[in-house]
Amino acid sequence: MDEVLELCRRVLGDGDEAEQAATAARAEQTHDRIALLAAAVRACRERTEHENGASATEPRADASGGLANAVAQELASATARLPERDREALALRELLRLSYEQISSVMGLQTAAVAPLLARARLRLRAERRGSVGASANGTCAEHERALRILACRQDSEPLSHEDDEWVLAHLAGCSECATAHAAMLEASVCYRAWP
Repeated sequence: MDEVLELCRRVLGDGDEAEQAATAARAEQTHDRIALLAAAVRACRERTEHENGASATEPRADASGGLANAVAQELASATARLPERDREALALRELLRLSYEQISSVMGLQTAAVAPLLARARLRLRAERRGSVGASANGTCAEHERALRILACRQDSEPLSHEDDEWVLAHLAGCSECATAHAAMLEASVCYRAWP
């Protein structure tokens, strides 16, 4: 798999913009994987800034591929409607399996910002796929943000304190809002990873 091109396609869509961004990233001629992926993210951002923050190119319809193609197309369409940072984070974690530290380096974020970003991206992806309001919208749980951060870390096998792990398990037992968000995040990840 050409990681640079696949990352650009997940962020920009399957059009020429993705090919151009991948070519621009490779022009930096680095052999460091993280530096190369960071160059790809910068190249994608340059193209979306040029287009005034446009979303990814919607995929073209292809009726010949059967059910698998229809599901992939639905997922590509839902992903294209996400904010650019969400598309980047999902591709880096779900497609390329980078750690939070690596994602923070590629995206130019604090490591602590990665878990909330991935949690929100997963919730938005599920909402876009289902055409519904996100699982976290207008909630009443005062601990929702903390729960989302910890749930993302647990889901991605990132380090957690024993206290946070115990807290989130107890919290999920009594909070249907966060339990629903947890299920939505898992669903989004499974679907994204299955996207060929």
